[in-house]
Amino acid sequence: MTTATAIIFDMDGVLVDGERLHYGAARTILAEHGIQLDVATYAGYVGRTGRDIWEDLRARFGLRTDFETYSARYNATLADLYRTAARPLPGARAALNQVRAAGLPCALASSSRREWVQIALATLRFGDYFQATVTGDEVGNGKPDPEIYRTAAARLGRAPQDCVAIEDAPAGIESARRAGMRVLAVRSEYISPRALGSADRVLESLQEFDLTELLRDDASVNAAGVAS
Repeated sequence: MTTATAIIFDMDGVLVDGERLHYGAARTILAEHGIQLDVATYAGYVGRTGRDIWEDLRARFGLRTDFETYSARYNATLADLYRTAARPLPGARAALNQVRAAGLPCALASSSRREWVQIALATLRFGDYFQATVTGDEVGNGKPDPEIYRTAAARLGRAPQDCVAIEDAPAGIESARRAGMRVLAVRSEYISPRALGSADRVLESLQEFDLTELLRDDASVNAAGVAS
C-alpha cells in the first residue's frame, strides 16, 4: 500500500444530491402511467443501469413502453432537473477544496451520462476541481466492473493503488475495490448502511472528510509494513 497521490470522486450521492433527481425523474415518468414509485422500491435500483432498471420496471408494473421511448423521456427530464434543482451535498465543496489545496490530482468517475455530468458540474461550479472525468457512457462496462475507476486513474497518470475512491453505493465500492483502490464510503438515505461494509471507512457525510487525516492514516499503515 502506498500513500494516496490522487482522489477520485463519484458524483451522485457523494458530491451532488443526484439520487433525489433520478428518483424524481423516474417517479414523474411512471406517474404518467398511473404508477406511484416509492422510495424503498427506487432504492433497490441505485447503482444499476438504465436498461436493467427499465426492464425490471416493465416486468414489475406491466408497462408496454419500450426502453428507447422511456430513455429519451428520462434523459430530458433528468437533464432539466440537473440544470434547475441540483444541490451540493453537505461538505462537498469543502472536501474538493481540501484536495485542491493539497495539490492532489482529482478525478470524477460517475455512472451518469456525460450530458448530465456536464450540466451538474456547471450548475454547481464544480468543473474546475477535476483534472479528469469519466462517465458511464464512455466505458464499455459499468460499475461494479472496475473499468471506470481504472480509466479515471489512467487519465490522471496514476496507478489505481495510489488512488482513493469516494463512493456511496455497493456497485461503486466494488468497482473501485476491484480496480485496486482504497474506498471511503459516504452514507446515503437510499442505501442501507450494511451495504457499505466493504469500504475501508464509512463517513456520515463529506463534512467528516479530512484529507490530512486520510494521508496520515496511509503513512501509518505504510510504516507498519501492511501490504494492500
